[in-house]
Amino acid sequence: MRENFQPEYTNKAENLVIPEAILSTDNNTSNESRNELTSETYSFFKDMLTARGYIEFADVNEAYRTLPAKKIIVRREDPRNILKLFSEGGSYDIGFLNNDRYSNCVEWNPKEDGPKNISNAYLEGFTNLNSIVTVIGLEKNNEDDIKQLDDATRDFYGLNRAGVRSFQGSVQEDKITFINLRVPGHLLPESELTENEIDKVDEYLDAEETGRPTQPVMIHRSYIKNVIDTEQDSEQRKEAA
Repeated sequence: MRENFQPEYTNKAENLVIPEAILSTDNNTSNESRNELTSETYSFFKDMLTARGYIEFADVNEAYRTLPAKKIIVRREDPRNILKLFSEGGSYDIGFLNNDRYSNCVEWNPKEDGPKNISNAYLEGFTNLNSIVTVIGLEKNNEDDIKQLDDATRDFYGLNRAGVRSFQGSVQEDKITFINLRVPGHLLPESELTENEIDKVDEYLDAEETGRPTQPVMIHRSYIKNVIDTEQDSEQRKEAA
């Protein structure tokens, strides 16, 4: 059955309050409640990002075409880190215990590498929040420690891993160029889906009800930072100084 839960809250960029239910670690909730949390978490992220001037794209490939032709760091990020960063500001560090490094990101040029190479970023991590997976793109700077490890082979079970990297450094909100959300489509209301996505989700639900082998339909949304607004804000800060 499709979820039609509609969360009710106010989420403004200047007054971000994260609903406690989203961050709850209670594992005793019912399936229906967990499904509602998925919808609420998605809506909260969407409202939070659009309130900050990010532009939403239902077609992630279209979103990638708006990015400049330069290498950026793309990694699967714990959604809790993103919420904390946007609500509290400042930054957080990515590091390794005892300097025991492993691959945790992709170094990616949207124009040269194409959209397929970014898929490795989803594999270099495991965290989610209420079934929501987040992937972020970060501008590179000189302080970042980026290495290519031995496991970044060119071909790994059909995947080109040449761009896989180990990243150690700081994440600030102003370094983020885009944020992707991935969410099971059957947990979203139809109002959040395209017609094509609705058809695919309906096919999945029909197969599930009849016992046929099937996999959930994953919905992808990309949120690109509005560069024009960012530049204007930067100029206004310079004038104020």
